[in-house]
Amino acid sequence: MQPLTFTFDAPADEADDLARSLARWLNDDEDLSGAARLRMVPPAPGEQGGLADAAEVLNAAGPVLDALVAAVGVWVGQRFRNRSVSLKVTRPDGTHIELSATDPRDAAAVEEQLRRLLEPGSGDAD
Repeated sequence: MQPLTFTFDAPADEADDLARSLARWLNDDEDLSGAARLRMVPPAPGEQGGLADAAEVLNAAGPVLDALVAAVGVWVGQRFRNRSVSLKVTRPDGTHIELSATDPRDAAAVEEQLRRLLEPGSGDAD
């Protein structure tokens, strides 16, 4: 099964931090434990270790979807109290949505847009 992918519009080191934070947050959720993983980029010549360029969620179907949407909304609200975040969420079929949160109050809008993207039969792409 192909994963649901969360990428971030940020410099590589910040995107790595965001991907790791989101994956850790999702894996700590009782309903999502173990569902998230990091997508790693090989290290550049002369660098040690690679950076994560995305958080991926496996088996994002059925009852897990509600838990995923809620967890991402809470993460956005908690993580970004004093800064903004831009992310792209891509379904396995390539359909995607670009989301932006500039304030913790944007978490509800992020949840709603993510929920619409993940609804069965949704084929709308940005």
